[in-house]
Amino acid sequence: MTIPMSVESRVNAEMDHRSGSPRVRILLVEDNRADVFLVEEAIKAHAVPVEIHAVEDGAEAVAVIERAETDPEAFCPGMVVLDLNLPKKSGAEVLRLMRESPRFKTLPVIVLTSSDSVRDRTEVARLGADRYFRKPATYDEFLEVGAVLNEMLAEIEGKKGPN
Repeated sequence: MTIPMSVESRVNAEMDHRSGSPRVRILLVEDNRADVFLVEEAIKAHAVPVEIHAVEDGAEAVAVIERAETDPEAFCPGMVVLDLNLPKKSGAEVLRLMRESPRFKTLPVIVLTSSDSVRDRTEVARLGADRYFRKPATYDEFLEVGAVLNEMLAEIEGKKGPN
């Protein structure tokens, strides 16, 4: 089941679309609705020009990726924000499958997790995650996810080069 964006996030996405400002589509793979809300708040706080498509388990994330590989009309993310501790398929499994996919092999991935395990950090780095952001305990610290997303967007733009 897809976790719906808040009405405010949908309105912000529509306003971005009407203004013509560029938006990157983010696949947010997160089973905790409160954390989905906090990511949305971080995006608003840092005015990150993105559109979020949230799913609540690893199997749904894999399905989104598989559809995007075969259907040109399907939602195709430009970045993934991935929790590690997910039902059905772990975040590490999702990341491994993405890195095996020709289309998603180099897709930017931010791991956003409660785990502070050295083993988890090492594993996702080996699998090709671009960033590892441990979910903080406070609201204000969580909002820094927006700054990380803006940094990643700047890196993506830098790789595209000037128009």
